[in-house]
Amino acid sequence: MLTKIRGKAAAIGIVLALGAGAAWGASQNQPNIVLLFTHDLHSNVLPRLVLDKSGTRTESGGFARLATLIRAERDRTPGVTLVLDGGDFSMGTLFHTLFMSESAELRLLGIMGYDATTLGNHEFDFRVGGLVKSLAAAKAKGTTLPALVASNVSFEGSNAEAEAGRKAFRDYPVRDYAIFERGGRRIGVFGIFGRDAVDDSPFAEPAAFIDPVAEARRVVDLLRTREKADLIVCLSHSGTSPDRRKSADVRLAEGVPSIDVIVSAHTHTILDRPLTIGRTLIVSSGYNGDRLGRLELAGTGATGYRPVSYDLLPVGPDIADDPAVSEAAAGFKGLIERQFLARYPKGFDEVLAESAFDMETPQAVEVSSAESGLGNLVADVFREAVRKAEGAAYRHVHVAVEPIGVIRDTVLQGRVSVDLAFRILSLGLGDDGEPGYALLGFYLTGRELRRLLEVQASIVPMKPDALLQFSGVKLTYNPRRLPFDRVTAASILDPDGAYRPLDSRKLYRIVVNSYTAAMVGYVSRASHGLLKMQPRDADGRVLAKAEDGAVDADPALPGVQDLKEWTAFVNALRAFPDTNGNGIPDIPDRYRGPEGRFAAAPSWNPAKLILGGNGLTLIVLAVFLVIVVVVFLVVRRIVRRRKARRSRPSLV
Repeated sequence: MLTKIRGKAAAIGIVLALGAGAAWGASQNQPNIVLLFTHDLHSNVLPRLVLDKSGTRTESGGFARLATLIRAERDRTPGVTLVLDGGDFSMGTLFHTLFMSESAELRLLGIMGYDATTLGNHEFDFRVGGLVKSLAAAKAKGTTLPALVASNVSFEGSNAEAEAGRKAFRDYPVRDYAIFERGGRRIGVFGIFGRDAVDDSPFAEPAAFIDPVAEARRVVDLLRTREKADLIVCLSHSGTSPDRRKSADVRLAEGVPSIDVIVSAHTHTILDRPLTIGRTLIVSSGYNGDRLGRLELAGTGATGYRPVSYDLLPVGPDIADDPAVSEAAAGFKGLIERQFLARYPKGFDEVLAESAFDMETPQAVEVSSAESGLGNLVADVFREAVRKAEGAAYRHVHVAVEPIGVIRDTVLQGRVSVDLAFRILSLGLGDDGEPGYALLGFYLTGRELRRLLEVQASIVPMKPDALLQFSGVKLTYNPRRLPFDRVTAASILDPDGAYRPLDSRKLYRIVVNSYTAAMVGYVSRASHGLLKMQPRDADGRVLAKAEDGAVDADPALPGVQDLKEWTAFVNALRAFPDTNGNGIPDIPDRYRGPEGRFAAAPSWNPAKLILGGNGLTLIVLAVFLVIVVVVFLVVRRIVRRRKARRSRPSLV
């Protein structure tokens, strides 16, 4: 019997070997597939000034240069190349002010030769109504457009906005997936909107987002069985993390093992080599169009695919501009001047101020979880902008706050233009339909303000882009204390200019942008209700909504005019003194670096882990003490029983 089993096994092995050989022979006869990819372009149509690894200033990115690189790569591997983008193609520069009227980004992606893209959370910053207008503008004005795939995005309800969303998706069309023929293979490309992206989309209603893993399984099954796809690529706006357990796209690959390639967006990750999860390759090329990812694959749908080569090609000043893209970008720049900036009025390249030093990049600040001169400047600007707008009616702002994730660029030594100032605080759309988040002023109790400060100590380790930059606060926290009870000392700026300890019974006026106010709900969920905050008026009454605290940019006009954070920043730069006498305002030297507004003070000292603790720490301490007492009593009882047994007289 054993001999028969061995014989059958040998026969099966021969068949498998022959099958593998046939499959390998088939793959040898088929050309390799090349995937070119980007993600998180954030409307960076023009090159940006950055510091390279040596600290030298250089230009990076730009759609015209990126287009030239794409064309060169396509010419090198004709007929087998697919060009893909992972979403967040909009929101980040003055070009996104044309998102609703011109759909500049989608139209440019079409001119550049992109085959497909997906939706990111920032496409929903324009609200569903703005996205609907953008898709309609792209359809009406674009000659060649990329396929738009978004399999787990839908619109719930029967209201007009939901119906408009459904209609816009049908008309563009936005589909679950698209099929492309390359190199004799059928390539299925689908889009996924991740859970973290949902958390970062507070203005997306009535858009609804289905579970990404479950939806990916459904679409992959369709691609394999109905569409007979040889290669499946997921454009995932989910992301990766240095901590594998927190990597949404790693979980996606583990949950849907039939995906061949995941282009991983949202977290702005740069993967110098693909992550391999089973048969799935995960790739990322960074953000802002600084690099073009290139993945060359060999294999078949039957055998799986292996990477032949993987490169992140820099988009630098040595690459010539593509003429068609340059011409289109110049046309859009002219529209920005005429349609948007003329309302302020400001010029695209108008010089506002200059800096004698380089400021920190938001990315570096986020990684270090530290205070920054850039963040201090932005938060101070908010306080001053409210004071100027309110004039004689000004009510003291105790604290101004800005998350580092909302600061999108930095100031390098040299001149600061309107274009750069906008890029630094570029995000959002106001209730007035105009680009830019509005500044809101409302009150929190001292107890609630302490909860807001706990974001710094307890939420940031889970969500680094939530790192807060402060004006009006001196804060110390111990990261080794229990989560949501790590703030150990906080002093707040009073109207007389003095910092005084936080008083839990007092009302404090807070200034934030509308996005930060909307994210209060996320903080409450992430802390399981422990960091709940309710915006209030000056008398302590809870506001119906945070927007009721909108700061009026011009009280002389009827109604409330949004005070945009980007215009506040522009006006502050213009108002700085000219210290070197060249006629250009200078950013004050105090913003070269941190001032000590907040700091971590790690300690395992038992007293510092407990003293001053809130209810959570006291509950945990009480539970610990109860456990200690119970253990002590149990041990004492066991000891007494043993002693009693030993003291009994022997019967022998």
